[in-house]
Amino acid sequence: MRVSERGTNLTTRNQYIRVCIAKSLLQLMEEKSFEKITITEVVNNANVSRMTFYKYYKSKQEVLSDYMYEIVNDYMEETKARSDIGNFHDYEHICHCFEFFKQYSPFILTLIHANMHAVIINALNDYMDTYVLPTSKYTRYELYYYAGALCNIYMKWIESGVQETPEEIAIMIVSSGEHKD
Repeated sequence: MRVSERGTNLTTRNQYIRVCIAKSLLQLMEEKSFEKITITEVVNNANVSRMTFYKYYKSKQEVLSDYMYEIVNDYMEETKARSDIGNFHDYEHICHCFEFFKQYSPFILTLIHANMHAVIINALNDYMDTYVLPTSKYTRYELYYYAGALCNIYMKWIESGVQETPEEIAIMIVSSGEHKD
């Protein structure tokens, strides 16, 4: 069981309901703009009550943020369990990062098209603060710089149709970190 930011325990059923709400909202976002989607449409599409929606969320934006945090949390859990990918600046880790997040490209594209880039970057900054900063030799702002660069590269990669492999992207990122005189 995971503990949410609000301090409540999230059971499998709670998590399932939250995912249903998020997928409902995302489906509706394919049909119309985020601003025009009502909570009533979201709950009807998710087959949950308004009371259930408001038990978990205050707004539609919070639904998207929560879903993004879930994805980042899954990434963190997976990378913690792997010893073969090195540190977050390493080629193997970058390859893994792009391969992992590639599976969520439809969601990320939906956020990009809705001009909700902040949902993505806030989740990455939180990841850096929570999981990387405590054991890092880098400052918070160096980590934000790196997260912002990775985020921008990833979003542009997704927008351009994933033309390069994660390995090609990782080579570009690693080689750009080497000092060229």
